[in-house]
Amino acid sequence: MKRLHQMISFLILFAIISMISYVFKIILLAPPFAVSAYLITVENRGRFSHPNSLIISYLLVITLTTIFHMLMGTQYLSIYLNVGLVAIFITYSRFRHPPAIALTIFSYIAHNDVLFVESSLMIAVILWFADRIIYYANKNEGNTRNP
Repeated sequence: MKRLHQMISFLILFAIISMISYVFKIILLAPPFAVSAYLITVENRGRFSHPNSLIISYLLVITLTTIFHMLMGTQYLSIYLNVGLVAIFITYSRFRHPPAIALTIFSYIAHNDVLFVESSLMIAVILWFADRIIYYANKNEGNTRNP
């Protein structure tokens, strides 16, 4: 029954992510956020699905991507430097959320800074709140991993 609840939670989050991506006309942002939704619903509070890791990693991606797009545009060097910095951060910091690397790459494919920032922030906050809800629902059932 627990897996069924997890899958239903994932499908609800994926539907919300898809709608936001569709409304903002940046459909390519859905895949990295869908992976995040899966991690927080099925692997709640696992190694790569802690809410602090999710929000910090995505804020880093949004900030770095915006800076690189403003300073260097969308040229190859920009994407290599940006992805490299995000990968280094995720590898060597305690905030490990690998789907953030995919978001960095997709931001260059679906280049629109304002829509990217707005939709990404909105989805990241929704995912963060969803994690909190799932965590406290599991806590009440006695099924939690980490605080």
